[in-house]
Formats: sequence, C-alpha cells, structure tokens
Amino acid sequence: MHRNLKTPLTYCTILRDPLARQISHYWYASNGKNGDVVRGASVSATEALVRRGTLSLDEWVSESLAGKNLFTQMLSGHSVVDESSLEVARAHVRRHIAATGVCEDMSEFLLRLCGKTGLELPFFFETNKTSGAPRNRTELSETARQTFAEENRFDYALFRDVNQAIAQHAMEAGDVFSKALALVRTIQEAINQLENPYAHSSIVFGFDEAFLSNVVRVINRFDLTPIREYIAFAQSQPHITADMYDGFVDNIHDGIISGWAVNLSRPEERVPLEVCIGTDVVARGWSGEYRPDVASAGYPSAHAGFSIPLPTAASDGFHVTIANSPERLHNAGIWRQGWHCA
Repeated sequence: MHRNLKTPLTYCTILRDPLARQISHYWYASNGKNGDVVRGASVSATEALVRRGTLSLDEWVSESLAGKNLFTQMLSGHSVVDESSLEVARAHVRRHIAATGVCEDMSEFLLRLCGKTGLELPFFFETNKTSGAPRNRTELSETARQTFAEENRFDYALFRDVNQAIAQHAMEAGDVFSKALALVRTIQEAINQLENPYAHSSIVFGFDEAFLSNVVRVINRFDLTPIREYIAFAQSQPHITADMYDGFVDNIHDGIISGWAVNLSRPEERVPLEVCIGTDVVARGWSGEYRPDVASAGYPSAHAGFSIPLPTAASDGFHVTIANSPERLHNAGIWRQGWHCA
C-alpha cells in the first residue's frame, strides 16, 4: 500500500489459527457466502463444488483449497513461498507492522492498535459470521489435520511468532495494560449482548445508525480512564519501524545497471543498493541521480536514479536489492547481460 500511495504508512495485521480459517472458509462457501451467492457474489471453482456438496471438508482441508500458507504469502509478497518467504514475512512483521494480533482475541489487538495509533475506542461488533456452520468438527479426520499442519507449517510458525509477541507485550506493559484490557473485555461483553443486525450479513452497504448509537450508549456507561491511561502510556513509548521504499530496475546496458529507488520514509536520503548473484554481493551503489520523471509520477524525490557498474568478471544471473531491507525493487531480477529473464 505504501508503494501504491507513494507515502509511508502505519501497518497492522491480524492473523488467525490457520486450520480455523480453512474450516471457516469451507462452511462459508457451503452456505453460499451467507446468501450473497444468490445475489450475484462470485465463487471460485472449488467453492462451487463445496456449494454443490461434491467436495468434503476432509478434501478441502487436506488440499488447503482456501489457500496454502496464505499469511506467509501475503506478508512476504511472494507468490510462491518457501523457507526464505517465511523469513521475509517475519522481517516484515518485526520491521514494518506496528500492531499485530489474532482473530481469536480482537479486544487485545484493538487495544494495542489504539496504543500505536492514538485511536480511542478499542471495541467491535461481529459481522458476516457464517450462518449454519456446525459446531461439531469431528467429521474432519486426523489425517487431514496432520496433512494440513505440514503443508501450512510456515503459517503456523508466523502464528506462533505473533502469539509470543503478544504475550511479551503484555508482560512488558504490566498493570497499565492488563487493567485496560480487563475493562475492554467487560465493555465488549456488554456490546455483544445487543441485538446485532450484522451478525450474519455484510456491512458493505452501510451501518444502521440506531445500532451504532446503542453501541455508543453502552460504551458511555463505563469510566474509560484505564483505557486512556494505557493509550497514553503506549503513545509515550518509542515507535520504531523500518523505512519504506519503492523503486524499479530499468535496464542493463554496457555493463551498467540503471533504475531508480526512493526512501518514502525519508525521501531526502539516498537509498543503498546491492547487486547480488545468489547471496553474494558483487556490486554496490546509491540512488541520487536526477530523475524528474520519478517526481512527475508522484514520488517525493527527483534525485532517485542510480547507475551501478558491474565488475567485468561478473557472471550472469544477478538481481538488485535494497541493502539491509527485505523490500524488493520492481523488475529487480534475475538479469542477464543485456536482457531480463525473470
């Protein structure tokens, strides 16, 4: 998103137990996406088979048909994931994402999100829950569970990482966090008692003002001081996130790689770049050349160009990276002398 908007952003992300997400998707497809399919919602080929009753939950889970290592894929940006994708995803979570949480504890996530952003009301109401999903999951075989766990081991590793980080934060923040979270849970329980018109429907067409007013009335019955004290505490802590970049490798000509790169977080600074063959760095360079076309495209610097000479003995098959960053340049490689092959 920071590349699309050409500006640094504060990111957050919410993970879910991988198997629970997979099962939920199955029953959501089975009931026609809470009736939205008959109203014209699109479905994939596998969702259509579930809808017809010709694809069992065991088959769905065993084949990870709702996506395999989906969190790793999204958080790494890699379309095909492997061990390196997991490490990139972990780096993005550590360096770029200010607040992480899990669907299983939205109150905890929203409280910490408020602490990171200064938002004031860490409350929610549920929407679009799958209607008619059976509570009994015994029809899922142990073989399917084991196969799924192995095939989605990267997502499970990320899920464990996030849960460990959550526990670490609670321990470090101490009473100011635990007291605020206890109050958030109490208020959330009261909100959950309201008659919710959105429990099994989408909010894409807007909100019911009367229901939102009821939610606000519930919140206003409580003294929010412990929540405000935690948010003030969290806002006082140093917030360190990595710089955000964008850039493009234009071409290679006469042994010189050219392109542009911008530090969106600090556009006045040059971007350090490396040319690698595998894991070996064979050349280094910096952005800083005048590129008015980059500024004309909406980026915050006109001095974003780079030209990096390759050593005469460099072999083919190299790519360009941003030094000390998991972010990638567009069109970064793999390059051959005179042409681009991937």
